[in-house]
Amino acid sequence: MKKLVLSYELAWRTEEDKKFMRTVEWKNIRKKILDRDNYTCQYCNVQRKDHMQVNHVDGNPKNHSDENLEVICASCHKITHSGLWVVVFKILDVYEESKYDQNSIVRITGKMRDDGKPDEEIIKFLGLKKLVLWQQDLEYLSKLYGFVSSRKIDKKNYGTTLTEEEQQSSLKKRDKW
Repeated sequence: MKKLVLSYELAWRTEEDKKFMRTVEWKNIRKKILDRDNYTCQYCNVQRKDHMQVNHVDGNPKNHSDENLEVICASCHKITHSGLWVVVFKILDVYEESKYDQNSIVRITGKMRDDGKPDEEIIKFLGLKKLVLWQQDLEYLSKLYGFVSSRKIDKKNYGTTLTEEEQQSSLKKRDKW
């Protein structure tokens, strides 16, 4: 199981990337990775035949090599792309304190949600305290804990993409992390 930490991506998808995700080629690549990883999230070990996603490890949505792709559940994916889910969609909260590591937070939250527990009860059980602001700083984020709330997604920015030039520029900055 890989260690899960709050992170963010500099390069969002472009319209071209979104079109590619609808092709037979991508569907075949995705199926191969899902089969390879046995439909199991590489961060929390949840295994499901539905709703699993394929993540680009290096953050480049055009790098479809097998070694750059991994199966990830939706909750863990939100943690790895936390800026999007905190700032844009407003469903992820960031805390300074927790009784558990990030991998366990996601796993326990999923189990408690399946049991019908509300966010407040889950937050208390996890020992999540001191709600803090999200900052685009990997060192800062590495010391914090993300909680995917049950709030509805703020859809006004849903589907936002970069131009090809913006994406390439963002990917060049990745070396400075």
